[in-house]
Amino acid sequence: MDALGDAIIVIAPDWRIDYINAPWERILGVRRADAIGHDFWRAYPGLAEEAGAEMIRATAADGSTRRFDIEHVISGEVRRYGVRVARDETGSVVLALSRAFEMMKNARDRALEDRNEENAALRALARQTAEVSDTTALLTILCEAASAQCGGQGATLISAMETEGELLSAVGLLAPAEGRRFSLVGSLAREILETRKVAMVEDFMAARRPLARRLADIPIGPLIAAPLVAHERVLGTLMVVRDRRSVPFSTRDAQRLAVVADHAALAVWKSQLLEQAQEADRAKGRFLATMSHELRTPLTAIAGYEELLVDEVLGALSDAQREVLERMHYVTQHLSAMIEDVLAYTNLETGGEVVRPTDFLAADLLSAAAAVVQPLADNKRLPLVSESVATPIRMSTDIDKARQILVNLAANAVKFTERGEVRMALVDDRDDVRFSVKDTGIGIAQSDLQRLFRPFSQLDSGLTRKHGGTGLGLYISHRFARLLRGRIEVESELGKGSTFTLVLPRE
Repeated sequence: MDALGDAIIVIAPDWRIDYINAPWERILGVRRADAIGHDFWRAYPGLAEEAGAEMIRATAADGSTRRFDIEHVISGEVRRYGVRVARDETGSVVLALSRAFEMMKNARDRALEDRNEENAALRALARQTAEVSDTTALLTILCEAASAQCGGQGATLISAMETEGELLSAVGLLAPAEGRRFSLVGSLAREILETRKVAMVEDFMAARRPLARRLADIPIGPLIAAPLVAHERVLGTLMVVRDRRSVPFSTRDAQRLAVVADHAALAVWKSQLLEQAQEADRAKGRFLATMSHELRTPLTAIAGYEELLVDEVLGALSDAQREVLERMHYVTQHLSAMIEDVLAYTNLETGGEVVRPTDFLAADLLSAAAAVVQPLADNKRLPLVSESVATPIRMSTDIDKARQILVNLAANAVKFTERGEVRMALVDDRDDVRFSVKDTGIGIAQSDLQRLFRPFSQLDSGLTRKHGGTGLGLYISHRFARLLRGRIEVESELGKGSTFTLVLPRE
């Protein structure tokens, strides 16, 4: 009781003083030996005259806790104290005299301020980790945040392999140690990973742990470390240090590090997932590019032999043989188009596509695209109508990519239209040129529009789908349109057809 900041006195039901602590004796100026056992009101006549005397008597009568303020003169200085009066289970009255109201308010304000600062720091950390995709930069941000939150002079994130640990990232005092490895046998890192609890050490170098021996050139003193655990997976250890002249870390520091470690674990886990997905995507791209090139070589040979046969270089053909060769030619073209789609996709994904602009007339572009799609429409006996404008429109863009976009859109229109027509039109729209492809086909449900431009995505997916293809045509068209600083607009109604419009700038 003597160690408390508040001055306390305990008064028996008969108003005799049972106990006084040291702060009460110091503030009120009456020795304990002269007051204990004596009547409270006689020992402290000044309190008897205070307005609070009535509250003290009321609490003694009904047991309700009350609070009031008094003024007391010490060494000529008037000080204001808060008094809390209560009754315990024996009927004794307990008075706590202090500047506690003001002190408690200040303490609450400071605590609230600290929590607000911590929350703001954690929100900033969450924003930073969400914006960063590079793992190296992410680990540096996490180490800096941990050091700042715990008042450290350096921090490191340690990964654990089977028998070794490695300092993946390090900042501040530990920066020279980045990349160093150490044995996990008998190490603090292994203990933390196994117990999954925060650990604090007052003098890390004195412990002579495996990591301490590897960092003998760095004057590390107090150390605090927390495990990184996400979705029941232990990902590593986050460690914050101070130099040997610094004070040890506190329990509050341990709590802060635990919170930062939780954020860090999720950020590292997401970063690992992203890296795995990106590597899988790159592997898929490499595989598709390799397979496409390997398929194109024999396909070119087949097309060459087919041309030799059609030209009757190897002998005359019967009508039946010529019909077979025509079918072979169609299938070969279809397979070649699919391979070109896959190659275009891999080039887009790896950033290999570039824009080569030339000047041309928009009407020529429309005619060229219609000429490519015309045989497909003829095979289905669908009218393919091409409409231009009277005034020539000159534009500058990559004509090959623009033509491929229009061919993809028109080929899709023919593919998904059984009755009616496909209409290609050109419209001059101030700074933009609009190429529209309208069909009377099956249309697209509103819920499916958002999936149109995804790679390898087809609306009639499954083993029973009627229409072939790679599911890359619209994706490639969408990416090409963006490369050309344009866009593709879609209007469609299920069962009533669709209109796809390629919008390109004149320049």
